[in-house]
Amino acid sequence: MKNSLRKWLARLGILIIIIAGIFVSIVGRIDRTPLAKQDFYTRMMSKLATEKPAVYPALQPLSTAWSKVNITPSYPMPMAGYRSRPTFESVHDSLYARVIVIDNGNSEAILISADLLIFPPALKAELEIQLGSTTKPSFIFYSATHTHNSVGGWHPAWGAQFAVGDFHEVWLKSTASAIANEIIKVRTQFKPSQAWYWQTDASPYAANRLKSGSPYDGMLRGIKLSRADSTHAFLVTFSAHATSISSKSTALSGDYPAALIQSIESSKNNFAMFMAGMVGSHRLDGITEPEFDGADQAGKILAAKVLHPSMQEKLITSELKTMHIPIEYGDAQLRLNKNHKLRNWFFSMALEPLQGELTYLQVGNVLLLGTPCDFSGEIFVTHNLEAEARRYNKHLIITSFNGNYTGYITEDAHYETLLREEVTTMNWVGPYFGQYYSDMIKKVVAK
Repeated sequence: MKNSLRKWLARLGILIIIIAGIFVSIVGRIDRTPLAKQDFYTRMMSKLATEKPAVYPALQPLSTAWSKVNITPSYPMPMAGYRSRPTFESVHDSLYARVIVIDNGNSEAILISADLLIFPPALKAELEIQLGSTTKPSFIFYSATHTHNSVGGWHPAWGAQFAVGDFHEVWLKSTASAIANEIIKVRTQFKPSQAWYWQTDASPYAANRLKSGSPYDGMLRGIKLSRADSTHAFLVTFSAHATSISSKSTALSGDYPAALIQSIESSKNNFAMFMAGMVGSHRLDGITEPEFDGADQAGKILAAKVLHPSMQEKLITSELKTMHIPIEYGDAQLRLNKNHKLRNWFFSMALEPLQGELTYLQVGNVLLLGTPCDFSGEIFVTHNLEAEARRYNKHLIITSFNGNYTGYITEDAHYETLLREEVTTMNWVGPYFGQYYSDMIKKVVAK
């Protein structure tokens, strides 16, 4: 009996050692080295000191064209947004990818937004393969509506599939082909155009979801394009999460952005595109109806504000400026609790290595800046980024989900005081990244 007990204890000891070794190899401590002392920060600041956008003066009056393509799958697929739901069971709203192309004779800018949780990296890569090269410089600016009741199945990494469902390569390739074909077609439909920057206050319909009473950005912002044939396109951004619909729903829906678009397009002369703004800490607020009725209510309220903005300024130049700015990263720090993270090697194996960029598109004096994350509007407010842009006579529009994804970027104070999902499992980069993004954006705005 004693020998048997010794053997059992020895085996248990070996098992404990093995489990402890696995734990130590996978789990590490959060690196709280100050931002200024991080190598990636030093490299990025040096890069931004010399990076300059490509400048394309107008060779002809501004011309624009736009269209949409239905990307609703015709067969069962998983849903993404809250948890992985194995398949959708009905379609409340068809899903679309929308395209606006702006051409000044010297270059073209293609704006794309899809009714998806993010604009998937794999879809971006496949689309650019199918589009191929162009006869003039072409710049693509990506985003998504961030609806939490759309399809998943668009990420090949095994770790991501726990959240967005099994990878569906067929849908991804067919969707990329449909968008590419629509872009090729829309390039034949240009008409002379005029452009305006607009904004209006919608703060009663947004709130900071991380901490009650914390700052948030409640502005609707965008660009209006009016063509010679009396048709109009509205690019709309807003920072409230599209989470009106229950996580238990198995109906595909574009949530309030789809209702907003539908309301704007109730006039046959109008086209609309929605890009998720600085959603990293923001929720929809002030809506009295639940679920789909709430999404419709929010869409109608916000559409009315878009169509009657409090401020509108005509663009006096059609010059385009473009730039891809790869972001420098340290090791991934997907946070497990207050002080522990997944080690970089395991994160990279499960979700792919951290990779992202800032996408810079300036039309006249309107600067569209795309981020590869859920970027927080609280940072926009507390770091005075709008005022910084005005110093350089620019209107700044920041969007999320530009074709890569590196988690949530929230105000740094919350990292040490909250243990909500936004600063734990959805923070993949570690502390101080709110300040990091603010520093990058301020340097980019000055270009």
